[in-house]
Amino acid sequence: MPLTAADWLAVLAPQLNEPLFDPVAVGRLRRVAQAFPGDCQGTLEVRLAPGARQVDLSLRLLTAAQAAALAARYPASATGAFLSSWSEPGGPLAPVRSVWLEYDLDREEEPSPILCVKLPAALDAGWLLGTLLPALRSGPPATRQRALILTCLEAISGSARLLYVFDLRARGGDAVRLEIFGLEPGQMLRYLRRVAPGSVSAVAEAAPLFEGVERLHLSLDIGEEVLPRIGIEGSFPRQPKRESRWWELFDRLESRGLCSAGKRDAALAWPSYDSFWTAPEQWPVAELGPGGSCVRSLSHVKVVCRPDREPEAKAYLVFGPLDRSSDAAPERHSAEH
Repeated sequence: MPLTAADWLAVLAPQLNEPLFDPVAVGRLRRVAQAFPGDCQGTLEVRLAPGARQVDLSLRLLTAAQAAALAARYPASATGAFLSSWSEPGGPLAPVRSVWLEYDLDREEEPSPILCVKLPAALDAGWLLGTLLPALRSGPPATRQRALILTCLEAISGSARLLYVFDLRARGGDAVRLEIFGLEPGQMLRYLRRVAPGSVSAVAEAAPLFEGVERLHLSLDIGEEVLPRIGIEGSFPRQPKRESRWWELFDRLESRGLCSAGKRDAALAWPSYDSFWTAPEQWPVAELGPGGSCVRSLSHVKVVCRPDREPEAKAYLVFGPLDRSSDAAPERHSAEH
């Protein structure tokens, strides 16, 4: 049998415990992961607030073979059509560097995936609006939405750039998420004053949490208006054992009541690796033999801001085979999600 993401979760079983992982959430993860290939990097999205139990799953696709295999799982759908098109060598979607499928696991049945696309460094707005988004969403953005996307793109200044675009229709509605890389906290506020002034006060309260944090991202959702939900995320090039600023970031989150002490300690202890020699009983010997490794790393922390609501903090925990691709950060993931 081919290796699956569920095989890696079996290896990780000793790590999938309280306080980060509720047994019900782990059961949902395993059921969904059984259908997905194990040669892809996976990410577990965990909520850091005390008592928050939902855990979501993301899977990154880097190759045409991976995309074609997943496309077959979604026949006669926008997801399947997009993955099939992206897997065509030299096609109109060739500039796409990688694709993430994100699954919100807040219910028993398997959800439709949210598609997240990593964009080329030299982004052409005409290609984004005229080729990529119509392929991603089975049609062009509406006139108002297109104008807002252009406004948000034109407001990006300096060395910052649009790094990811998401199709959020799986969550209902018709929104597109833009994720911008390279804005410092003060620059984020100046940017939002131009494109989403109603969100500035909520983000201003959360932005100090990210002082001194590297590789910052700002995300905003666009429908017929720029929606009030704003995300800030950041990380460091090195893992917590070699970078004390991870601890400082989590301590600030705990001081604000956005993270429990137990979840802080568990997230910071996540990075390591497993092999046949560390997990012989769970290791997928039939698929891999005694070789290989399953790497665990802390990717990034995100704080979601909304007006008149307490911020929500999340951590993104990477797992899977060692990533030797040229797409492995520096912008987002340390092992990207």
